[in-house]
Amino acid sequence: MPSPRFSPVEELKPDDVCAFLFPGTGSAGVPDLAGLAATGPATARAVTDVLDAVQEGLPRSGWPSLRSILLVDPGGYRAAARTPGVAQLSSYAASVAVDRALRAHGVHPRFAVGQSFGEIAALVCAGAFAIADGARMAVAAVGVLARRGRGGGMGLLEAGEDATRACIEAAGAPEVVVACLNAPEVTVVSGPDGPLDTVLDTARGRGVNAVRLAVPYMSHHPAMTGADDEWYALIRDCPQRPLELPVHSPVRGRAYHDGDDLHRAMADCIVRPVRLPEALRAVHAAGATVFTEAGTGNALCQCARLTVPGVRTLAPLRDRPRHGLTGKAASGVVPARDQEDGS
Repeated sequence: MPSPRFSPVEELKPDDVCAFLFPGTGSAGVPDLAGLAATGPATARAVTDVLDAVQEGLPRSGWPSLRSILLVDPGGYRAAARTPGVAQLSSYAASVAVDRALRAHGVHPRFAVGQSFGEIAALVCAGAFAIADGARMAVAAVGVLARRGRGGGMGLLEAGEDATRACIEAAGAPEVVVACLNAPEVTVVSGPDGPLDTVLDTARGRGVNAVRLAVPYMSHHPAMTGADDEWYALIRDCPQRPLELPVHSPVRGRAYHDGDDLHRAMADCIVRPVRLPEALRAVHAAGATVFTEAGTGNALCQCARLTVPGVRTLAPLRDRPRHGLTGKAASGVVPARDQEDGS
C-alpha cells in the first residue's frame, strides 16, 4: 500500500536523474490506484484522467469499467480479472497512472525502460503514442498471444543465462529457449508445455530453484514468428509521435529514435528475447542515478539493484510483498501460486 502522503520528490536529491522502469503485466498483484488517488488532489486527478483515457481504448462490450474495479470498488477487481486481458490492461493503466502521478509531484524521467509488455507503457509515457492507443495495442497483444502461443508457457529459474542453457541441454529440450534475462541470476524460459516442465524438473534436480509462471502461452520465442506480424498489422495505424525522452529497449539493445518504426519494434518482443540488465547498465552509464518503478510493486527496482550494485531506487506504489526472490514478477508474469491475482 502507498503511504497516506505521496511525496516522492522528498526522496530525491536536487541533482538526481530518474529512469522510469515499466514492468510487464500482472507483476505485483492488484494495483492500488485507489490508495494512490487518496493521497491528494493532484494524484487523484492523474489517476482518473489515465483511467478514462485507457477506457477509451477498450472495446465497447465485454470489458468492465476500469475506473470501477481499480478506483471506485477495488473489491470487484479479482472477479473482473477472470476476463482475459483485464489484468494486463489494469497493469498498463497502473504504469501510466504512476508515471503521471510522479510528474504531477515534480518527479520527471530523463530515461525510460520498458520490460516486455511494459514497452507499451514506456513508449506512451515517452510521448510516442496516446494513452488510448496504448490500450488498443495492449488489447490486441493479449488476443494474439493467447491465440498463437497457447500450448506453451514460461518458467523462471534462479540462475544465470549459461546455467539456464545448461539445464535446457541436460533436459534434452531444445524447444525451450531463454526468453528473458531479468537480472544476472534470474532467467525466464519459454517453450511448449511438456518440454518446459522437463526443463524445470531438470533444473530442480540440479539444485536450481525453478517455478512455472502463470502464463498460458509462449512469448519471446521464435515459434511465435507470424504472431509478431499479426500484431504489427493490428497496431500499425496507431499514430507514432516524436519521442520526448530516450526509451532504452531490452530487446533492441539500444535507445529508440524517431526514425524507428516503433510498432515493429514492439512486435519484435513477441519473438525476440528480453535482456534487461544490458538496458539498465546502459541507462546508468548515460547518467541515471535513481531507478523508479512506474507501476505496482518494486520488482524491476530489485532487478536494478542486482544488476547495478549500490544504485538507488524508488518504488512509489509498492504492493504487499508477494514474491520471495527478485525478478519473479519482473518477467511480466507471476508464479503459478499467485494465479489469484488474475495474471
